[in-house]
Amino acid sequence: MVTTATKPAPRRRREETRRRLMESALGVFARNGYERATVDEIVREAGFSKGAFYVHFEAKEDIFWAMLEERISRQLTAFREAVDADVPVARNLETVLRSIFALNRDDPLWSALFMEFAAHASRDTKVREQMAAMYRNWRSFAVEILNAGREAGLVRRDLDVEFIASVLIAVVEGTMMQARLAADSFDLDAAIEPLSRLLAGWLEP
Repeated sequence: MVTTATKPAPRRRREETRRRLMESALGVFARNGYERATVDEIVREAGFSKGAFYVHFEAKEDIFWAMLEERISRQLTAFREAVDADVPVARNLETVLRSIFALNRDDPLWSALFMEFAAHASRDTKVREQMAAMYRNWRSFAVEILNAGREAGLVRRDLDVEFIASVLIAVVEGTMMQARLAADSFDLDAAIEPLSRLLAGWLEP
């Protein structure tokens, strides 16, 4: 007879297999880049068969996307916990920008892989759809925060929050892109406060 205590074991094994495959994939992507990485290398380094890989993922892009989704989910959770709708817009912007910039500065591998995956999206319809879904999630988060600020009287009511959310994402990504390409001359941390004030001046009543 299988007891309740023993039932979760297969699920834990599946979760552990998935986790090890994702850790292996990150190392392979880091070493070879996304385009040159192969499923064979990923499973070899993880110590599994290709069959184990395909139990969890349909293709190489699926494991990358799973890794990215997991990372973004953690980020959005952290941002929601950090943002307070009752404090000035500039302070919330500074909190979120500091978190985003720190993640990208402290983990340049992810930034590089994301850029490579974005380039791949221009040639692959499925990847492009996945990227579009990711941006929709980011916009939904931004709209949620903007609407909360508007209800608190801290964000102008005449603004189109959907459009503003897209602009905010574009500004943040553009700033990070400059920092990646001109790391020696662009101080990302120094940009946080003036950028927050600039955006807040646009958003506040």
